Amino acid sequence: MSAKRKPARLEAEQARPNTRRASRRISEAVATVRSTHGHRSRARLRDISVFGCSLACDADWLRTGMFISVEVTSDWTIQAVVRWARDGICGVEFLRPISDADARALGAE
Repeated sequence: MSAKRKPARLEAEQARPNTRRASRRISEAVATVRSTHGHRSRARLRDISVFGCSLACDADWLRTGMFISVEVTSDWTIQAVVRWARDGICGVEFLRPISDADARALGAE
């Protein structure tokens, strides 16, 4: 009895990496990070793209998979999920991508 093989077309589709390609911009903007549990901390945006950013902060409560709000200004808050956190730095993915113009503006600060 022989085993069934997957069609070559499906194998080729799965070989493609599951990553997003967007240019990252170095940033010096300062933001407030808030958790859904009420934790709050100041953070510095290290780099930013339309899909997410890297934050440097002293928040030891940040955990992978945690939903947070990144308050850039009093009028602008971005909802995000923490994808990784270690040594006072974390990477977050925005729940909705921001515009390229907004990413450029935050990168210029």
